[in-house]
Amino acid sequence: MERETLEDDIISDNEMRLEDEGISDIPVEESQPYRPPKRNDTCKRSKVWDHFIAYTDGEGKPRAKCKYCKRNYAADPCKNGTSTMNSHLKVCKEHPGNTSVASNHTITSFCQTMDVKESCSHVKFDQEALRQGLARMIIMDELPFKFVKNEGFRQFISLALPQFVIPSRTTITKDCYKLFFEEKRKLINYFKSSGQRISLTTDTWTSNQRLTYMCLTAHYIDSDWKCIRTRKINDYVVEEKIQSKKSLCLDVPTRWNSVYTTLETALIFQGVFERYEIYDADFRNDFMPDGSYGKIGLPLKHDWVMVKKFVKVLRYFYNLTNRVSGSLYVTSSTFLDEISDADELLKEWINGDDVDLVDMARQMKAKFDKYWGNIEKMNMMLYVAVRHKLFYLRYVFKNVHGPEMGEKMEDLAKSALYDVFEKYKKMYSSTTSRHSTTSSSESSQELDDDIERRAVRDKRKKWKQMVSEIGCGHKSEFDSYLNEEIEIDESPSFSITEWWKLHTPRFPILARLARDVLAMPISTVASKSAFSTEGHIINDFRASLTPKMAQALICCQDWMRHTPFKSVEEDYDAIDKILKGIV
Repeated sequence: MERETLEDDIISDNEMRLEDEGISDIPVEESQPYRPPKRNDTCKRSKVWDHFIAYTDGEGKPRAKCKYCKRNYAADPCKNGTSTMNSHLKVCKEHPGNTSVASNHTITSFCQTMDVKESCSHVKFDQEALRQGLARMIIMDELPFKFVKNEGFRQFISLALPQFVIPSRTTITKDCYKLFFEEKRKLINYFKSSGQRISLTTDTWTSNQRLTYMCLTAHYIDSDWKCIRTRKINDYVVEEKIQSKKSLCLDVPTRWNSVYTTLETALIFQGVFERYEIYDADFRNDFMPDGSYGKIGLPLKHDWVMVKKFVKVLRYFYNLTNRVSGSLYVTSSTFLDEISDADELLKEWINGDDVDLVDMARQMKAKFDKYWGNIEKMNMMLYVAVRHKLFYLRYVFKNVHGPEMGEKMEDLAKSALYDVFEKYKKMYSSTTSRHSTTSSSESSQELDDDIERRAVRDKRKKWKQMVSEIGCGHKSEFDSYLNEEIEIDESPSFSITEWWKLHTPRFPILARLARDVLAMPISTVASKSAFSTEGHIINDFRASLTPKMAQALICCQDWMRHTPFKSVEEDYDAIDKILKGIV
């Protein structure tokens, strides 16, 4: 596409040199198009003509005009050649292949499609948008700031997008920090506008700088009753080796769940181990007791029986830990069920006939009572989140701690819930009643136009007076909720959030309270960390940064990333399949 000729106020040395070679900046009238004559049939046409238009001037001399900046040159094939035009293309400011192109230039790109072999699309070049995209890539993919100086990256950009001016290391650092404040402001504005309450859990992790950091995780349920969790740390922990159940795995001392997976897998391969013991002398020698490395000999039949018992006990607590430490779904509604079930199971094992199982259960019950024994010091809001209302609370504590404690806990939970409900009633009653007030005002408008409005008003007034005298009038949402029939739905598909979303019109204030209570997690530890006795460890790259910059990168990465980052160590199932395919 041709452009208007622009007059330059400043003439560079190159332009002065080009004028001496017969270049004119004066616009000329175009005549009939001129084609340079072919010297012979084998002479190839230069590719430079793809960027120039050949024509003859008023004197009949052949000239060539640049398609981009409209500069014209003498183009007699016998005298001038194409070297001047090639030199011009290298310095032409309007040529899309030069880095000095304006930032609002339109780039033409070709892409392959299924229906058409080549399709053309126009994308507006934006230096600032590309810089922000580069900053996002560095944050989300955990790249060092010096990545912009890497030779391979610079070569790729020069081929893919020559117009893009790669920012320096200092500039990209500032861009990342600026992006952190922008994302932070979005979160602040969201919580201010929505009036959303959140539940916070804390965690600590360290770096090789001997600095301790605190990680805050926000849990909340939005207005659409979707459980949201802002994941702060995804891969700053030494990940466990998750192996396929059909492959042997090693025990990890700092992760108790690896004991369960190791023993469970060993049971599957029990026959293989027994065959090794018979036919492989080296295998027998490896297990021979020698007073070192804790070797006590080959596993006996009794040992395999004990392994089965260990797996039986650990399987329940392994699954329980996964359920209660989940962070992407509601756990507070099942808290009472999970704790009471664990207590009942431990009591059953203690009262059983298996001596080995009794001993294990007693030790576990002592640990259980240490954390759950003094129920009066627990968060009462977890007890009011039960699905089966306060009657179930009394039933559970009656079985666990006796009738007296059951009634006491019911009274404490009911009192706590009443207090919280009254606070929510003061905060949200005006907003929830706005719709009903509007409806009543509309009905009053209609009654004003009705001839019988006075009679209707008097009738309603007498009815309200009679109800108040009888004492069966206005019940609060909380009382109405407790007096309703208990719904017992044990199906796996039951969703407590969907239930409250459906009943929000009936209990608007109580539903608002339920959103905040249900967002409270049972455990402050995520499932992948619940099995580990190690602390969170920041990687070497971010450990070399200042605390403020480390905070900016980690938080901003979490806010922008749609899916959690999955490191190679986490994907051992996929690796196992690949290795089996190779073998």
